[in-house]
Amino acid sequence: MKKILLSLAVIVFVSNFCFAQTGNNQISLGAEVNFFASNGYSSIYNPGIGGNLKGLYGIGDASQLTLTGAYSSFSGKSSSTFGDQTLSLLPILAGYRYNLKSGIYGEAQAGLAILTTKVTGASYSQTNFGGAINIGYVIHGFDVSARYYTEGDVLSTFAIRLAYNFSLTAKK
Repeated sequence: MKKILLSLAVIVFVSNFCFAQTGNNQISLGAEVNFFASNGYSSIYNPGIGGNLKGLYGIGDASQLTLTGAYSSFSGKSSSTFGDQTLSLLPILAGYRYNLKSGIYGEAQAGLAILTTKVTGASYSQTNFGGAINIGYVIHGFDVSARYYTEGDVLSTFAIRLAYNFSLTAKK
């Protein structure tokens, strides 16, 4: 997990110097709380806690291409027979973000996600296609957003994210 996030940060940082800077290039580091929107999962698992790293590459005054690596962990509810299980979600998503001058933005993302279920003595993983829609607000580098993420028939989550965006674009 740490290697993936470090690799994403290095790729975004290095690519910043490989192309002409025409937009706002940033790295965003955030924490999030995830809630299952899928009935089956919400009755078995508690809300998840996680973090993410997002690279934003400016392609104009208001647009950015994004690459996000995230990790969230959901513990089983003690009231269910799955109380000793842990579910981990690791999505890697590429996207497009459009920023309004008011600080509000919209973002669409698509990619792959690794879903892992662990119980004492056993583990099961699967890789699925996933997609997300984000709506957020940025003020003084702080980024607050809401995201709906889905893996089709497998699962869906709703997340609230708080992050800080570090600018990589040289000031003029």
